[in-house]
Amino acid sequence: MAIFGRNTARQRLRRAAQESLKIPAFKAPVDATPWVTGGLWPAELSMVTAETAPLVKYLKADLQRIVNSANEELKNIRCAGLVDSTRQAEEARVINEARAFAVRRVESTVRHLHSMKSKLPIEHRPVNGVDETEKTTRFKLAPPPRDSEQTTVIPTTAEPVPVTPVAPPEPILPPAPEASRAEAAEPIAAAPVAEPVARAEPVVESEPSASKHAFESDDTEVLEELATLLHEIAPLAEPPVEPPPPRAAEPPAAEPEADDTELTRQLPVAETGESQSERMERLLKFVARQEPGLRWAVGIRDDGSTLLVTDLAHGWIPPGITLPDEVQLLEPGRRKGTAAALLGQTALLATYAPGDPLGWATDYEVTDTSSKPRELPAVDDLGWVLGEATHWRDGLPRMVNTLAKAGAAGTGIVDAEIDILRVYLDTSRYQLLAQYPDVEPAQLLNCLLLAATEGMATKNIVDANYHFAWFQLLSSPPPSNWKAGP
Repeated sequence: MAIFGRNTARQRLRRAAQESLKIPAFKAPVDATPWVTGGLWPAELSMVTAETAPLVKYLKADLQRIVNSANEELKNIRCAGLVDSTRQAEEARVINEARAFAVRRVESTVRHLHSMKSKLPIEHRPVNGVDETEKTTRFKLAPPPRDSEQTTVIPTTAEPVPVTPVAPPEPILPPAPEASRAEAAEPIAAAPVAEPVARAEPVVESEPSASKHAFESDDTEVLEELATLLHEIAPLAEPPVEPPPPRAAEPPAAEPEADDTELTRQLPVAETGESQSERMERLLKFVARQEPGLRWAVGIRDDGSTLLVTDLAHGWIPPGITLPDEVQLLEPGRRKGTAAALLGQTALLATYAPGDPLGWATDYEVTDTSSKPRELPAVDDLGWVLGEATHWRDGLPRMVNTLAKAGAAGTGIVDAEIDILRVYLDTSRYQLLAQYPDVEPAQLLNCLLLAATEGMATKNIVDANYHFAWFQLLSSPPPSNWKAGP
């Protein structure tokens, strides 16, 4: 028994060593962002406004493209197996070239921004501040007050002013008889012609009553002249008190700015209609960017639905792939053939093979994602059957069964345990992709169970049901074509 126990222990150690050699070493993804774009963002774009928003958007997209291109080159250099000195020199060259290109892109944006600012005062003069507008209106309205002042000085109305002080002696003079007043009427009629020249005091002494009437008539005429002048001057004096009309005209003048802002906001949104072929290409490259090592195909069926397939394992979509909301997937089944053959009869299709150009993600419209494409008929008592399938499963860690039962029971699961489970899932998926296109059935089934357990632990029942439904079908023996004799 002791010898048997030692042999069994040696076998377990040997198996553990073999499995550990199959697990690829973990490598952090290459990211050259700090070296390529670190400290390059211009201070002029630190505050985003309606005018600078398009520039900020385009600059960020271009810088991200430069970084992604540099990351791809660095990844290829790292996987080329070069000598350390050669590899470091190549990496430095790639980073320096990407940095120089990013610097030129930022400088171009800053020059464009300065040219926009230099044109703003000419194109949008009505947008000036209120103070400048008031200054302009005051400068235009300044001449009328000067003319009005000169107009008031021109008439010789200063003569009635000394005449009014002479009026006080009137009460001192005794009332004259009616006859004398009648006799004095004749000189009064002739007096107005010579009145401005002959305003001597003897006239007052010899004919006091007549002078009294003369002064009264002069005062009346002066008051009438003053009233006439005031009516004439009033329209000239009113314009200086009219700043409100120019201010009321400011909102129409500021309308071009609002229109320009609206047009600027609408420029990035304006998009042409997407054709069916462009839509197929967008959906295909959206999933191909996530796993470029697989063959993908997408097509439109006769009923108008869009089908997405890959030839990894009978049309099964591996975990970790974010799916577009507008596609459908194949139901579980045993199939053979290329990705295009798995589509079946389609009206329009698009295919991708490893090595085909993918382009930039920003060249296409935004794709809405969802877990709806993975919806399948619910598996009866999913939590219990998943726990039974993972119990003492060869090639699966013990904690997979524990987390499957905990997820089915709804008990709390620590985030650290979910992270460890995802490490096991990623390792299994990498091993499966390394065997592509001919995958090992046992490795495929273990990956399906790990994906279903991860969905159950994270309460993503749709994904758990999808992967376990594929496990149930592929783990069952295929139907036999042998028929018993009569």
